[in-house]
Amino acid sequence: MKRACFLKTLCKILACGTLLLTIGVFLERSRKYYVGSESGGARKLVCASLEEAKELADRNAVYGWSVFDFSGSVVYTTYSPLAADILREAKKITDYVREAEFTYGDAPINPAIDCSAKKVSCDRLVGWVMYNVGFTDQPEQSGLFVYAGGDPRDLPSWCERHGFIKITEVSELLPGDIVFVHPQKTASGTVYAGHTFIHAGAGETSGEYYRYDCGTNERIRSVQPSSEPIVNFMYAYRPVRG
Repeated sequence: MKRACFLKTLCKILACGTLLLTIGVFLERSRKYYVGSESGGARKLVCASLEEAKELADRNAVYGWSVFDFSGSVVYTTYSPLAADILREAKKITDYVREAEFTYGDAPINPAIDCSAKKVSCDRLVGWVMYNVGFTDQPEQSGLFVYAGGDPRDLPSWCERHGFIKITEVSELLPGDIVFVHPQKTASGTVYAGHTFIHAGAGETSGEYYRYDCGTNERIRSVQPSSEPIVNFMYAYRPVRG
């Protein structure tokens, strides 16, 4: 009888100890913050304080880094969660097309859907990034164009249909904005943008801005984002989730 009581008491003590150990481990983990571009496998950097984590995320905001808690939930982004998603995907895609040796040109199929042609361009990069962050209502054939004259593939019209915010001043740009530059004119006199890219924040020196851009073979082959001035600015669109 005494042996049975002793074993029962011992089991309770061990169970209580296991529970306390589990709680201790959970509390220890929950006090840490994870910083990186994704909440999963890429989440490699650990910070003991939220302030430290925020500072690290801010220093790497151009890559879409965010702060996550133990459960994987986002607790901080430098700009906005959507902007962080856009910059993360822009970095991921530009790295991929460089390493896979894509070339500049019109893909026969939207590369966000099928990139086997290994072709990308300024507008197809923007469409690819936006597709990856959830804006999947895009034409399968060719994808979105920087200008398509009222065609459903017209990128500015597509931005308007989604209720994206139009930005008319360079000084108002925020990371994640879709920028349109280099005005062109059709034979009938319609003015349109000749180039587009994703704005990624203030650049290395005054007057320069980071960007993700696949407008030429040289850009595709470069490590991005680049830091350079914005020339011949026309307007931009700031993506918003409905």
